[in-house]
Amino acid sequence: MFFPFRRKKQVKEKRKIFIRQRNTPIKKDYEHAAELMPTIESAVSMDSLFKKVEAHTGENSYASDKEYRNTFKLEQNNEFIFGTTAGVVGATVKYGFNELMQVLNIAKYDNNATSLGVVMKGFEYTPIFWVFGFITSLIIGAFFGLIIAFLYTYIFSTKYYFIKSIGIGVGIWLLNFGLMSRVFNYPEPIKNSLGDIVAMLLSLVIFAVVTAYALKLMGFFKQRQDYS
Repeated sequence: MFFPFRRKKQVKEKRKIFIRQRNTPIKKDYEHAAELMPTIESAVSMDSLFKKVEAHTGENSYASDKEYRNTFKLEQNNEFIFGTTAGVVGATVKYGFNELMQVLNIAKYDNNATSLGVVMKGFEYTPIFWVFGFITSLIIGAFFGLIIAFLYTYIFSTKYYFIKSIGIGVGIWLLNFGLMSRVFNYPEPIKNSLGDIVAMLLSLVIFAVVTAYALKLMGFFKQRQDYS
């Protein structure tokens, strides 16, 4: 005869347990996670998801998907355009300096002796060779300009860039007349000509300094600081 009362009491107890379970931390955490998880209906983008997480946690521990993809790219600040353009400017100044050294009889060989030696076994003093040598010098300058841009992105800071560029020019000179002189077809007498060696050292220092200065004028250093 007391069964209906027991049944009603059991129902009330189960209802209390169910209410307590709804307010457990696990349930709240689940609901909190469900709010952050993107659904098919809402099609939440990764950027908005990271912003939600940052707003709830107060920590900027998540990068956007765009920043995540850029992390694995070697080129971060458009180094190819800036570097090759600055390298062409530096190579043009270097070429003029080398020609001046020959006019002043400080150096026996002009710039084509080394630039054409990279791709040819010999050269002649004709307008066609002069034009091709000048173009080759610009290509080489663009290549080293790209390297200089990457050096300032990943290795060097822009502080005292003038002094650092002098060091880069000396490094290119040591590479040019050290290891590369055994690989490329430089005229054999140039290795024993002190005037040519010194003129090439000065021209490569000028090249590196002018290239770095061109990077600065084009805003590459400022852009690099904005991304860092």
